[in-house]
Amino acid sequence: MFYTLRPTASIVGPIVTHGSAYYSVLTREFPSDRSKMSSPLSVILTQNKLTGENFNDWKKNLLIVLNFEKHSFVLTQPRPPTPAIDAPDRDFVALERWDNSNLSAMCYIRASMSNVLQKQHEEHQTARKIMDNLEEMFGEQTIQAKTDAIKGLMNCRQKVGTPIKEHMMKVMAYLSEAQINGAEIDSATQLVMVFQTLSKNFDLFQASYNLNRKEMSLTELMKELQAFENIFKGSGSKAEANVAEPSSPAPNPKRKKEKGKNKGKKPAVDAPATKKSTKTKKRKVDPKKVKYFHCEKK
Repeated sequence: MFYTLRPTASIVGPIVTHGSAYYSVLTREFPSDRSKMSSPLSVILTQNKLTGENFNDWKKNLLIVLNFEKHSFVLTQPRPPTPAIDAPDRDFVALERWDNSNLSAMCYIRASMSNVLQKQHEEHQTARKIMDNLEEMFGEQTIQAKTDAIKGLMNCRQKVGTPIKEHMMKVMAYLSEAQINGAEIDSATQLVMVFQTLSKNFDLFQASYNLNRKEMSLTELMKELQAFENIFKGSGSKAEANVAEPSSPAPNPKRKKEKGKNKGKKPAVDAPATKKSTKTKKRKVDPKKVKYFHCEKK
């Protein structure tokens, strides 16, 4: 049952006194101004109404609008209990906030349904109850979408040459898809799953992370990986430059010109450089006077 608390001068329904003010508990009050979707994002829902087969896409759009309007908490948090007469003001404020957000969420949900589905959910008094019933009706789509997202993440591997930012956006999309469809993955498990998809170029980064065990979000991890990627690329280019340097000296351009001029001619043989020696010059010996002992007769 839906309740609102408001100051009143006339007695309508049960009266709750709090401080000097009087509050009237009115049941099932739906103000007319809340029946219209005033959010600038509501056009997403009006253009993509729930018909049944599009439940997963419709649910994504609904969560976008409810998060923007700060009403999504009513889908996960139960209604606070009615405060006692002497309860502090914050308890009354919390109850009124929940009731207002619940009413707004139901208006968004019902206004973005087909007429048949609206009729089926007229009696439900909370947005959470409506969503639970829709999950029962179209839950198979959610289970299949969650399975496909987790399977895609487990098979995802970074290809050689793929920038880390592009790869991380793909991985984060899989994780988001799985969580939207009910998968509960804590932050530590998400990081482990991300590391399993990276190429061997990031093994050093992963080893450093395992030593430090620094807690970070996926966005922070992506920035750290981008910084590591830039360092890795810089060191790799220097190494390639060192390998590419020739071991022999560069050819003399003057020789190239001379070679072009003397094309067709026999190359001139350079005279060997004379070595200066400090030793005395050898005398020339007449070969006729040389004795060959291995031939001489005794």
